[in-house]
Amino acid sequence: MSDATFKIFRGSHQIGGCSSEFRLGEHRIIIDFGANLPGTENVQIDDNALVETVFRNDNDIIATDAVLFTHYHGDHVGLKCFVPKSIPIYIGGTAKEIMKIIASRVDFRNEKTGAAELPKMPVIERMIPYPTGGTELNFSGISVTPLYIDHSALDSYMFVIEMDGKRILYTGDFREHGINGDVFERLVETYVGKVDILITEGTMLSRTKETAANIVKTEEDLGCEATKVFAAHHENVVLVSSTNLDSIMEFYHAVPDGMAFLCDAYQAEIMQAAIKAVNKGKYRYGKNIYVLCPDNKKAYMHDLNDRHFIMADKTKYDEKGFIMLARPNKPMFRKLLAGLHDPHIIYSMWSGYLKGGKCEDKNIVDFLSGHDDKEHLTPLHTSGHAYVETIARLIEKTQPEVIIPMHTESADEFAEVPEFAAYKDRVNGLRDGETYKIG
Repeated sequence: MSDATFKIFRGSHQIGGCSSEFRLGEHRIIIDFGANLPGTENVQIDDNALVETVFRNDNDIIATDAVLFTHYHGDHVGLKCFVPKSIPIYIGGTAKEIMKIIASRVDFRNEKTGAAELPKMPVIERMIPYPTGGTELNFSGISVTPLYIDHSALDSYMFVIEMDGKRILYTGDFREHGINGDVFERLVETYVGKVDILITEGTMLSRTKETAANIVKTEEDLGCEATKVFAAHHENVVLVSSTNLDSIMEFYHAVPDGMAFLCDAYQAEIMQAAIKAVNKGKYRYGKNIYVLCPDNKKAYMHDLNDRHFIMADKTKYDEKGFIMLARPNKPMFRKLLAGLHDPHIIYSMWSGYLKGGKCEDKNIVDFLSGHDDKEHLTPLHTSGHAYVETIARLIEKTQPEVIIPMHTESADEFAEVPEFAAYKDRVNGLRDGETYKIG
């Protein structure tokens, strides 16, 4: 009888807050250890309970050979500080650098103001970068091959896992419509092939209507539409996640000649790290990047050592117009918005954060107040997750005997999706905490 098992601790029937286990005999690996997303409905396992469940006793800690993170989004790495120090932790090399920037520019500053957070930098420093080129890692008979995949978080990974004679693909969060999305089919054909078990995210299964109504399907579409909007307005303000690098790079290269691109030092440093790591295609410098510093303090420019970063001077960009990345929770941006004559907002985030949305965000709603009509706001956003058609093509290419959905609110409806009809008998909808025997 096989002693290989798989378990979803949390994430079988919700988006985010994920953590899973592959166990072989007395050894195991954990994939992701995420915090619940704000607004998660019907929470049965809160973050404290998840920590207790995953590392409930010394035997579980001893059994854990490694914790592997698919990418740096908080719903996948948010509980990293609770991983026992004796356990090795892994993430992509560029993802690690981005997390260090977040810790130094955002998290540590919050600690200095008294926010009750655990120090994050020591945990990030001990993270081990994944090897490149399809090189496998072996954890006591559990073989893991990390594969770089397209997602809204730069340097994301899916895993090919081999154990007890079975080949498993664990997708993590992925898509194929980003800047580097064209590698998807080649990657699957070269490094994955046929698998016995497919464990796939299904975020967009509950958002098909939203996708159908969106004129922007790919990051390339986003850049094309942004060029038109920017050219039509003098003062452009963009709301986009500061770690959604594909979209940021599309906006950066969509800036019309003569107009300036503005952001704060935190966003600038993340752009610098991304360009240094990728250094091709849209991940290259074009025009100068003007850095907005609170109270015009040059100290915010520390670590911005590339010549393309220039401390912003209002007289240099106001006359010809600009595109400004904004963070709605920061007073500096609220003050700047209030001083504009006729700003146009480009909203490039999930619609669920808007007023009346599923996860209404007060900072965003307050920032947009008075500018949220059609005349002053243009939604331009593409999902960070795979569309139904992409998942269907992945199933077709890998021909799994078993399909396990997760990271979705629609796990119970997965088998009924028309695009998956030919494989409905292969779908196994696990529940949180349920043990699945491999083999």
